[in-house]
Parts: sequence; structure tokens; C-alpha cells
Amino acid sequence: MDIDAMRAAAWHRHGVAALAVEDITDPWLRQAVINEASRRWGRRHGGDQHGR
Repeated sequence: MDIDAMRAAAWHRHGVAALAVEDITDPWLRQAVINEASRRWGRRHGGDQHGR
């Protein structure tokens, strides 16, 4: 099963949306997702700093 199929299954079965930040093209929405994830789970360490 590829990653997109797993994301679709998570959405349909559990209401969980798994989005890659770099795939969000709207800057405002991308930053809002980053802010919420950071609030819930802390800032990311390493990797690209998308939206920054």
C-alpha cells in the first residue's frame, strides 16, 4: 500500500488527515497547519523548515 492509499484510508476510516506540509500550496493554510502541529507536539527538529 502506498502512502497516498494509507492517507486516504486514515481519512475515510478514522477522520484523520495526514498532510505533507510541503504539499500545501497556500502559504496561510500551510503556516496554520505548522502552528497547530507545533502547538500540539512541539517544534520540528531537523529537516526543512517549511513555511519559515
